[in-house]
Amino acid sequence: MENINKIKKLSIWIFIVPFIAINTCLILITNFHQFFNLEHVVLPTIPYIDGGTSISRTARVFPTYLIFKPAMFITAFFLIQYWRFNSDLMGKISPYLNYKKIFLFFGIGSAIFLILHSIFLGVKFDNDLYKLFRRVLVLFFIIFEVSQNTIFLENNKYFMKL
Repeated sequence: MENINKIKKLSIWIFIVPFIAINTCLILITNFHQFFNLEHVVLPTIPYIDGGTSISRTARVFPTYLIFKPAMFITAFFLIQYWRFNSDLMGKISPYLNYKKIFLFFGIGSAIFLILHSIFLGVKFDNDLYKLFRRVLVLFFIIFEVSQNTIFLENNKYFMKL
């Protein structure tokens, strides 16, 4: 029961931390133009409705990345804890489950790719290889997250039959 409560709390923080960071960056870049170079300024928009900007556009310039990057590091730490607690819970429910190590590998792997992507966010090199590297990091984050969630859903089907 202790793991379930920790998992619930971490789930909420995994949502809240990035949500606050993203919206803080959006408010800064759309309303406080004096802190930004003119080329980075975004006119007032509601991206959830009109798609006027992206998360990357609002979070990759100074000073917004000073908010966004630490928030992503904290979120990645929470993700690692979240998948560890889920893995422990699965081990307690069914100690013979074969997916447990793969499940944990993809869960922690996705958090590591999130950290790596966050490190390189806002760093500019005019090099095609570097741009490809950043895109590959995002791609692997998505692949690991989808793979991990697929394994998680398959295990939940198994637990529902018990």
